Amino acid sequence: MDILSNPHIFSNLVLSFTSLFIFFRYFKQQTTISRWLWGIFLFSITFVALTDLLVYAGVEKLENLHEIVIAGEMTLGAMCLVSASWCLIMRYKGGTYLLTSTIGLGLLLFYCITWFRVEYVGLIIKSLCILVTLLISCVGLASKQKSALWVVFSMMLLALSTKSGNMPIPMDPVDINHYMMALAVVCVGRAVRDQYKILF
Repeated sequence: MDILSNPHIFSNLVLSFTSLFIFFRYFKQQTTISRWLWGIFLFSITFVALTDLLVYAGVEKLENLHEIVIAGEMTLGAMCLVSASWCLIMRYKGGTYLLTSTIGLGLLLFYCITWFRVEYVGLIIKSLCILVTLLISCVGLASKQKSALWVVFSMMLLALSTKSGNMPIPMDPVDINHYMMALAVVCVGRAVRDQYKILF
């Protein structure tokens, strides 16, 4: 089987490569805490894409792992996104307390939805984290931060990716979701690049 002939596998490759490239391209200059937070968010997306790729390639043994990784992305990854965006837009140098509390809360939510098998709650948590990040971005826009505008674009794309099945685009909703998430990751990278720039 030619993996590149399967559009789902190809879109997963694009998403995982984009996430890794953006992290290693733009996050070297960030503080250690901020780099950890962004890294957990981006690598959770990468792990979901790679396990999804392997499942579509026929490795059926990874289906349970795939569900667990998705739950981690919707809880731990989403919580790290909120804290990382706060550090970026508010120019806050987070310490170990911020990192440990964020990871602790994310892991607690992850444990709850996997232990009680209520994976759909993960979508609610992720949506709430996107909303909180948008609110943080609005504060940044009020102070004319260019990075806040990029974060707004990223959160809009992440929110739209969850509704990919309702979009009138002649493409499989799974692939639309992957490509929109890849664009959201690119916007995050641009936000970090323009951290100290002013809109006008």
